[in-house]
Amino acid sequence: MSDRSETTNVSLEGPGNEAPERAWPVRERWTLGLISAGHYLSHFYGLALPPLFPLLKAEFGISYMELGLAMTAYALLGGIVQAPVGFLVDRLGPRRVLFSGLGLIATAILLMGFVSHYWMLLVLAVLAGLGNSVFHPADYAILSVSINNKRLGRAYSVHTFSGFLGGACVPVAILALASLTNWRTALIVSGLTGLAVLAAMAWRHDVLGGETQADGRAPRDGAPRTQPGQAPSGLRLLLTAPVLLFLCFNILYGMASGGLLAFTVSALMNLHGLSVDLASAALTGHLFGVVGGILLAGIIADRYPRHHVTAAGAMLLAAAASVLPALVAPGGAVLVAIMVFSGIGLGAVLPPRDLMVRALIPPGDTGKVFGFVFVGYSVGISAVAVLFGWLLDGDMPGMVFLLSAAFAILSLMTITAAHLSTPRDK
Repeated sequence: MSDRSETTNVSLEGPGNEAPERAWPVRERWTLGLISAGHYLSHFYGLALPPLFPLLKAEFGISYMELGLAMTAYALLGGIVQAPVGFLVDRLGPRRVLFSGLGLIATAILLMGFVSHYWMLLVLAVLAGLGNSVFHPADYAILSVSINNKRLGRAYSVHTFSGFLGGACVPVAILALASLTNWRTALIVSGLTGLAVLAAMAWRHDVLGGETQADGRAPRDGAPRTQPGQAPSGLRLLLTAPVLLFLCFNILYGMASGGLLAFTVSALMNLHGLSVDLASAALTGHLFGVVGGILLAGIIADRYPRHHVTAAGAMLLAAAASVLPALVAPGGAVLVAIMVFSGIGLGAVLPPRDLMVRALIPPGDTGKVFGFVFVGYSVGISAVAVLFGWLLDGDMPGMVFLLSAAFAILSLMTITAAHLSTPRDK
């Protein structure tokens, strides 16, 4: 289909026309597919090394602590650098920043397959973390101007879902490649896959919007947007109450969700004497609940505009389900079901959160705001790992679930405050 016909399809869906359920225009499908593929790889690369830790430990004669340092350098650095990268996205355009980051992270992962010393692995982990910092600010900047508002909730949910899917696929994919060949080939093939996706993005660069001021100032559905000068922008915008509250929400959300992802298996085994298989099944159910909640909320968000209500309901469900393992001792199957519902709540809050953040962003500031607020998620996960590890070492597994529920309630309070402090159109 030609670009002209695709543009016509979009223009027919202006505010006065009701055709939201028609098939997505080809141009938007390309946009969402390419951006989601990059986000998939972002999460895949973030967890590519842990399944290989035993092999890397034997290869280089290093400790698990040293391997953990490489992961900390990747995750924490990549998370914090998102904030300044957001400014680059808004100044240089999201496309070129995304291409640079994907190229950097894919090349770093590929070169890890050739290292001969641990220090080389550590340097490449730092470079990979820098490359990983571009995805959230660049992706949201592109999606916000390339997808019709009537489909943006679903687009955000597919984008988020693709990232979680990438993380879930890592253990199977990377270990399968390593068993068929070796760990070096597994990393090389993973890196080459990223370069192939980069080539596809470069080929269809025309569908990745946000490169010009006109892109940033004209939403896909033609709805009016706040004009520059009517609201704070740049650094002043980042220091406004709504943005700071969304940053706090992401910190607390990272603590609520990250603790369960990392310690559900160990906590259930210590608290209820579950076998490792059953405890792992509960974690798997939780992960499936997260991705299911993401997709479900994406559909709801496009049909029900009161996103703060959807977000509040999701966090209430997450808190109620997360606290139950610490208060009751049901059978194993019931525990699995409880963890599924906990995951649904934690997943369902993400699409409405993204739409709530987008609603307060004036033209030209999408990259910096999303980059800034997503720093909170990395900070939250990093902080909770130490806290929950200390709780398990102190034989307090029930506190893992109690605190996860408490952080979920605090997240609910914070996102509610963010909604109440967001200026309304008069």
